[in-house]
Amino acid sequence: MAVTTADPSKAYLWLTGDAYRAAADTKLPQGDLRKAEITGWDAFGGIEAGFEQTAEQSVTEKQVFNYRKAPYKIARDPLKEGIKFRAVDNTKATLLTRAQGGKIIKQGDHYAVEKGIGEEFALLIRVEDGTDAAFFYSPRVTLKAPATRAAIDGQNIDGWEFDVSFLSPMVEIIPALPDGMTAEEDTAGAQGTGKEVETQ
Repeated sequence: MAVTTADPSKAYLWLTGDAYRAAADTKLPQGDLRKAEITGWDAFGGIEAGFEQTAEQSVTEKQVFNYRKAPYKIARDPLKEGIKFRAVDNTKATLLTRAQGGKIIKQGDHYAVEKGIGEEFALLIRVEDGTDAAFFYSPRVTLKAPATRAAIDGQNIDGWEFDVSFLSPMVEIIPALPDGMTAEEDTAGAQGTGKEVETQ
């Protein structure tokens, strides 16, 4: 029998998830993060095709004339992280994000979106695989560009692609600590600064 270290119980296939937004600098909620409603946070609702995490960092190899064994130094630009997702429900969170800091105007019996030039907000994303879950949180994010709307063609669900950039470092809450590892106590307060809310 072949020897293997593979263990499917340690792998995850995220089958579902949700996204929430709150005012910029809202802290990571305390309590059960798997509840549908989280006090102080607005859910985006339906998410089409999940989430795509992005990361970018330019790395430049520095060389000197009299050392040719390897690069002499490595220069790294700041890490730029973000996440993309398509929201399809007409919810408060979706509409506020589409408006980019603008406002909703009542015109007679109708409502219109007046877009702003950009805004910052807090973002919380939850993904689940049965009893396992992981979370992605940043107290301050913004859209890289205006939301892109899906084709209105009778085939696609009307939705908006949000390409989010993390302005504060993203905190990833992992589903479990791997065997043989220990974790340091968080004494610096990695949950961010600002308003603190609890889950219902």
